[in-house]
Amino acid sequence: VAATLPAIVLALAAIFAVAARADRPYAPSRDYDLQNVRVSLRFDLDQRKVMGEVTHTLSTLRDGITHLDFDCADLTISSARVNGKDASYEVRDEKLHISLAQPAKAGEKFEVDLRYEGKPTTGLYFILPDKDDPNRAKEIWTQGEAEDTHHYIPIYDYPNDRTTSEMILTVPDDWLTVSNGKLLSVQDAPGGTKTWTWRQSLPVSTYLISFVAGEYKEKKDTWRNIPVTYYVPRGQEDTIDSTFQHTKQMLDF
Repeated sequence: VAATLPAIVLALAAIFAVAARADRPYAPSRDYDLQNVRVSLRFDLDQRKVMGEVTHTLSTLRDGITHLDFDCADLTISSARVNGKDASYEVRDEKLHISLAQPAKAGEKFEVDLRYEGKPTTGLYFILPDKDDPNRAKEIWTQGEAEDTHHYIPIYDYPNDRTTSEMILTVPDDWLTVSNGKLLSVQDAPGGTKTWTWRQSLPVSTYLISFVAGEYKEKKDTWRNIPVTYYVPRGQEDTIDSTFQHTKQMLDF
């Protein structure tokens, strides 16, 4: 009995761990190859809401596909267009189903443009002042691993496909942003905002699409002639040197 009790406890722990895990234990079949994702996001801080537009560039993997599916949760879709034309769609069981005008052929390319808004419960997080911390720096950041990106972008959300991406963020003009790849531009926008455009030119899994935006302060440095930038929330500027003092040694290692 003493020998079997630990085994029973471990078995029960494994069962409950699997039940609590939201991620799918197997890779879903793919109908298409996602080639580029272009995301444009705005935010309503008071409502903790994201307003977005995403354009998926993809090619189908087999003949006879009649609809394109995207993972989608916590989001309301306001329009869907395929190759520039309105398309019918429905959201069911955290899946956005978009009907094609006619069955696709293998290798056929599509551009799918979606407009949406929502209040994500996971994947995207608003860090804002409250009664306990009225001076807290405002921040928005994402954490998509392993299947949470579809809570703020309707997207194919499993690590068995890779894509390039563009992230376009319109935020208050005193905010800084960081996202995948290279910063292409920062432009003034209406209403006291700025639009930041980032480009990830090497394909990555969609859970790695990410951004951080907020009231940050930065300090620029270099390592072996490569730019290195340190960020901290507003009001914590005096912690930059002590926090990041070993960064270059870590990069050397």
